Amino acid sequence: MSEHTELNSFFDKLKEELSEQKDPSLEGVESAINKMKHEGDKKIGIEFECGDCCKKVINGSHLFFLGNFAILLPEPGDCLFLKVISGGKIVDKEIMKKIIIPANRICSIEIDPVQVDP
Repeated sequence: MSEHTELNSFFDKLKEELSEQKDPSLEGVESAINKMKHEGDKKIGIEFECGDCCKKVINGSHLFFLGNFAILLPEPGDCLFLKVISGGKIVDKEIMKKIIIPANRICSIEIDPVQVDP
């Protein structure tokens, strides 16, 4: 099964499981991000909260909102990079193929973020 077919299957299953309507404000955000993407090859980063930690995922290429969830994907064959920040320090790093984030946890959506570690 190709990565593209696998991705389509993933979205189809997710759509079936989510019966909520998309928040209208999320449609505007998705539209604005897509418009910016058409203006050049821009990467997407998302900062979000999870309990007492802040998480930041970068190197995204495609952002979708499904129900009240944000789905961030890298370019095919690439990976997302996630940092977990607690107490002002990086406490964990991860690499992943895709991430689904509850929209109400998002602090910011960044275009072309450049990560600078102290």
